[in-house]
Amino acid sequence: MDGINLIDEGHRKELLKFLLVKTAAVRRGVKPAELLRVRHCYSGVNKDGLRVCLYRSDIYVILGLDYIELKVEEGSSLVLFYNPEALRRTLADKCNSRWLARLGYLPEWTTGEMLEELKRRAATCLIPHEVGVFIGYPLKDVVGFMSRIPSTPVHHATHWRVYGRAEESLRRMSIYEHEESAANEVLLRAKGVSDFIDIITSRKAS
Repeated sequence: MDGINLIDEGHRKELLKFLLVKTAAVRRGVKPAELLRVRHCYSGVNKDGLRVCLYRSDIYVILGLDYIELKVEEGSSLVLFYNPEALRRTLADKCNSRWLARLGYLPEWTTGEMLEELKRRAATCLIPHEVGVFIGYPLKDVVGFMSRIPSTPVHHATHWRVYGRAEESLRRMSIYEHEESAANEVLLRAKGVSDFIDIITSRKAS
């Protein structure tokens, strides 16, 4: 029996709430991508008392986002969910593009080719540090982290280490945090995943 059909919308929303909130900014094009670990089975008990499992292939269909699996491991996968247009703009940014070219990501490559190169590199290490650019971190912070220079002490720096002037880093953190907070509120009143996605995608930019 297809387990996905045994899970009602409310329960599906509960199982996937973390993924839904963390990818909301990507869905809206506010953030180019989000790197998340996705379990291969999100299990629970449905309203009839049956134990069900929402598998990762079903999760990708339900979320309806573009993605690439950078690492597939036992029990979970490291997945980059992305907004094609927002990611294209991020990678095409003059400073980002020039810096990535020095790392071997050629400027003439398509977004898909950039992602495949990132995946190839992810197979040989824990995770390539340049992924920070893909997920919308300021270039100065990615370079600062890779260069191991002293970071800038800032309050409320919950997302990544800040290097150099903090204004742009804090601005982006604030935007991403706002999107997650708004998504949390939407999730509370949404009837299910489909309702959540409809509300998020139609919500006006603040």
